[in-house]
Amino acid sequence: MWPWLIQLRQMIRNREWRPGPSSADRSLSKLPNTGGMETMPSAPWRGEPNHRPVVLATEQSVQSGPYALFPLNPRPHSSSTLSAEQASELIFNTVQLAGLKMEEPPEILSIDAGPTLQTISFRLPARLQLSDLVKKRDDLANHIGHDRSFAVTSSPFSSAAAFILPHTERAFVYMSDMAQDLKVFAQTAQLPMVFGKDMEGKPILMDLAKLPHLLVAGATGSGKSVFINGLLTSLASTRSPQQVQFLLIDPKMVEFTMYTGLPHLISPPVTDPKRAALTLKKLVVEMEKRYKRFAEAGVRNLLQYNRNHTQDQLPYIVTVMDEYADLMVIARADVEETVQRLTQMGRAAGLHLILGTQRPSVDVVTGVIKSNLPSRVAFHLLSVYDFKTVMDTGGPHLLGGGDGICMLNGGGQKRFQSAAISADDDETTRYIEELKRYWQNELRLGKVDPERGVEGGSSLLSEIADEEVRQPRGIVNETIGPSPLSDAPLVDWTEAEEEEVPPINESVYDQVIRLAREHHGVSGRLLQHALNVDYVTAATYVEQLSKEGKVAPEYDPESGLKPWLVDTRESDEELLLRMQRIICETGTARSAELQQELGIRKEKVLQLMSRLVEEEFLFPPLSPKAGYTIAWSQGRIEQLLKGNF
Repeated sequence: MWPWLIQLRQMIRNREWRPGPSSADRSLSKLPNTGGMETMPSAPWRGEPNHRPVVLATEQSVQSGPYALFPLNPRPHSSSTLSAEQASELIFNTVQLAGLKMEEPPEILSIDAGPTLQTISFRLPARLQLSDLVKKRDDLANHIGHDRSFAVTSSPFSSAAAFILPHTERAFVYMSDMAQDLKVFAQTAQLPMVFGKDMEGKPILMDLAKLPHLLVAGATGSGKSVFINGLLTSLASTRSPQQVQFLLIDPKMVEFTMYTGLPHLISPPVTDPKRAALTLKKLVVEMEKRYKRFAEAGVRNLLQYNRNHTQDQLPYIVTVMDEYADLMVIARADVEETVQRLTQMGRAAGLHLILGTQRPSVDVVTGVIKSNLPSRVAFHLLSVYDFKTVMDTGGPHLLGGGDGICMLNGGGQKRFQSAAISADDDETTRYIEELKRYWQNELRLGKVDPERGVEGGSSLLSEIADEEVRQPRGIVNETIGPSPLSDAPLVDWTEAEEEEVPPINESVYDQVIRLAREHHGVSGRLLQHALNVDYVTAATYVEQLSKEGKVAPEYDPESGLKPWLVDTRESDEELLLRMQRIICETGTARSAELQQELGIRKEKVLQLMSRLVEEEFLFPPLSPKAGYTIAWSQGRIEQLLKGNF
């Protein structure tokens, strides 16, 4: 009897989890498509907000854990894929209407259909070349009825061409479609993420630890925020709060609020751009402390450190900025420098960045930032120039709604349809709530390996946690006791702003000014190496120089320094007098030495020296290789030095 009873119980349980047969026959909602609007079925109704999570009925191996929480896809396949006969007839009529010769319908070699596009490869008839079709691309698009995203390209077959057509009825790409692939991929990847499906419908999964950072650009309605949410949920579904932690920066104040309460968060989402700049500085300090710990342990990166220290492991930290452009407008100098340092050195320390922006202009995505972000994703953008700023080259017309191009680790462009949790915002919010309850319950029951803590003594995470007032999350089991993270506070890295700024030391500040003059500019890294100070102290001195107007507010992309601006604050007469005194003291009039001593541009030095020639203080060079010489007598020089002149 027992085997029969167990089987009956399993059948009843599966029956409870499955959606009803009429769940796909619900009301229709309008979503944008190439021709304006298209009808797409809404997500299946889940009942009241306290609904039971839906488990994938087709994949028994993902019916447990966070994978079971993903909503089901109401339309995983497009119903508008052409048959071979339809495609052949369509191509034949279109080519003839475009004024090209084709005597009979072509042979269809393959039809590769993805969620958004279908690629039709066909044999080229005699006397019709691929170049002829490419020249007639606009006419073909007009007659075929797709003015956007239609493309004519080569085919892997010989003597063939391919038409790329968007589906009139696009398929949904849900996280649940790739739950099994994500579970398998998570066994080998450090930070597994679901991107979506390519043009052929194959899943695209990437390891953030190998990218190691990501730039995501897309206009409003392009699917950028949905894509970023998919990346976050991929990490939160496959990794515990003790393995990966999130630092979310949300200047728009609406994108990441639903993640508040997720145990993976270091602090609640940061919404103030100025506080975000301070938070990024703290992240740089955390990176430097980790490198010191690695040096003491004799390892090179976080992966080696965690393998050797099973009792004292450090989590990965993934920082996500939803609108990088807003941060650059308000706190450009601090944000750009810290982002540059994190992208250059964060990978080995387990610190990874995902930058999102709606305005990828050249003043936001600068050359310095792009050089450290070889992995980029672009969705529909308002300008061709914005697309070139992100991808460095042109690209196809994107349809919006998650249709994007990815370029990973500097490789070639690959078109894909991004994965979403659900097309229904309410269902997405319910899923996030279910995910938070799942991990809170795991922490309460101590099922996430309590030996893997993040209380490393030198970690900035624990230092800030000790400074904050601990607020229990309300999930502590009194009989079992709290797990290592169950009573951990939502640490706010943005607290204690003013008191953490190091005071200005006048003697050190004089050295900072001298270094800025010698190098004709200053940066935090320059001061760190020259004065052996930490990053926050160096940034404080750089900010002080900016406030006093001694250096420019923006960094020079070529030198990586804030240029020295003393020459713009002194009048020509003051500079002329200083130059005369320096020449009299040193006895030489070399332009390079004067430029270094005065901290001004070479052109300005030569201009002032020409004036000294006119005033008969200097003799002009007798040859191109000879320099300026002093025209004054020794007596007049001594009078100038004594101040009697």
